[in-house]
Amino acid sequence: MGFFGTFVLARSDRLLVDEEATLGFGYQHEHLYELGGGWQLLETRGILDPQDFAAASEQFVAATGAGVLAAYVHDGDCMGVHGQTRDGWTTTFHLPVDGAPCPYRHRPQPAPRTTEAVVADLEQWAGAVGLTAVSEQIQAVAAYDYRGNSGWGHVLPLDLLPALGLPEADEPSPTVIDLEQLPWCAIVGFSGLARQAWDRRSDRAHRSAPGLGFFGREREWERVAIALEADIWAARHRQNTDVTTLRERAEQLLEACRKDKKARVYRWRS
Repeated sequence: MGFFGTFVLARSDRLLVDEEATLGFGYQHEHLYELGGGWQLLETRGILDPQDFAAASEQFVAATGAGVLAAYVHDGDCMGVHGQTRDGWTTTFHLPVDGAPCPYRHRPQPAPRTTEAVVADLEQWAGAVGLTAVSEQIQAVAAYDYRGNSGWGHVLPLDLLPALGLPEADEPSPTVIDLEQLPWCAIVGFSGLARQAWDRRSDRAHRSAPGLGFFGREREWERVAIALEADIWAARHRQNTDVTTLRERAEQLLEACRKDKKARVYRWRS
């Protein structure tokens, strides 16, 4: 399976996972790379990816006063990038640089750009946020076609860091919740209880009446699963997380779901 997700690059005195405005880019905060000097790279995603990067960037800059660069990786095929500075300057482009509009969904949908234009925009963004871009490396990133490389989704955003004048990313910051272990793995992920609850909610939204359809009316455990998933993702990077209380809530949810014949409790994270 390919990689789908968003990388958010910004500078903040707080962890990006604790900045409420970051939620505009996604809430499933997977990896956080601390680069020094307040600079951070966050890998995140949401239910309705890709998020509206123009709106999310506007909200982030207004809330933090800092510039931001966000990139959505669409499997192994392409990446949509949107950047904004504190004075309101924005850029939107597509990698690899193509001469035709991309058939995949990006928000906003980038217009065709030249490699030279992408390089100029990245250098302008870097200068506006106090970084000194390395022109040769920026050129190499903008000109390289990563299609056909199964690991490119994680490679390009990390390659971009030294090109923008930042240190290379080391290991991601440690977390206090291992999402591969029970009970967390039964709640998060594409087969988790929260995703099942979101899918049911979406199904009902397209029905003429809320009680129609295969799943019937919303169960209490579905509302609990959606809320708990958000709390799990929000807490996993915080060293002072009350894991005991979260675990108790998760165990109660699993017990409730075992009584619903249409719910499936998986023991792995997919």
